[in-house]
Amino acid sequence: MSKALSVKPLGEGHINDSYLVETTSNWYVSQKIRSAMDIEILEHNYALFAEACEKADYLHPEWIRNSDGRYISTDANGDHWRTYPYICGDILEPPLSQKLLYATGQGLARLHAVLQTFSDKPWAVYPMLHDLKYYYKEYINVLVGGDIPDSERDPYIEDKINTWVDKLLDIELDRTAVIHGDAKLGNILFKNGQVLTFLDLDTIMQGSLLEDLADCIRSCCLVNGHMDHLASKYLLEGYLSRSFGLISNEDMRKLPDVINKICFELGLRYYTDHISGKNKFKVAAPEDRLKKARMLMDALD
Repeated sequence: MSKALSVKPLGEGHINDSYLVETTSNWYVSQKIRSAMDIEILEHNYALFAEACEKADYLHPEWIRNSDGRYISTDANGDHWRTYPYICGDILEPPLSQKLLYATGQGLARLHAVLQTFSDKPWAVYPMLHDLKYYYKEYINVLVGGDIPDSERDPYIEDKINTWVDKLLDIELDRTAVIHGDAKLGNILFKNGQVLTFLDLDTIMQGSLLEDLADCIRSCCLVNGHMDHLASKYLLEGYLSRSFGLISNEDMRKLPDVINKICFELGLRYYTDHISGKNKFKVAAPEDRLKKARMLMDALD
């Protein structure tokens, strides 16, 4: 039996707490799963994902079953945990080179192709993900129902919200595909200039491939509060080189608007988090929520 030699925090995930565990035989990632997550849904989705990955020979985090044959264990405190062998690779930050942007697009296209081979429909852990109407209603409810000090409100951001919300609410997309749901740069593992795999699969659900692509572009090409359109062009070219018509031409023409929608939605969520005081997003300092909201609203064009 392997013996644990060291345990240390791994990464800066917004959802789960991850730890790198060194044993006498291997390295593992152990994650404490957020209590709000439905364990049955997680295991259902993982089984579909693992099956599809094995058929496609796609590298992925392989959850380890416990003595009860389940992927997820519960400790004495009622916390849920899962473990998988550590995959050695690199998590990168923007700006990326032209080559890495192209490779990122190719990697996302390959993941999307694998996801479309699921033998059953995934169940959504977060059904409201990318539902702008839901997040806008949440924002309005906070404004109407909360006694928010003027010092906490930002007129610039609220003016941006009022200016853009109607246009972005009107965007209609095909949401029948299977998507990662959080295809940001921080969830992509690289090695030798190529994408090894995508991590953090808890957001897998039915949705819009175009929104997944837009979110990936947002995370890779938004640098210092400005969208680098040349960088997004390289990433898109990589995606199109491998996607083989996964996204219709009609939907693809909406990409600039959907990138705006993704930036707006995330900025709206950060701002709502700031004025509500609920602190759903993990940040280094409380004022970072407002800074991120402003940066994302600044990116709209």
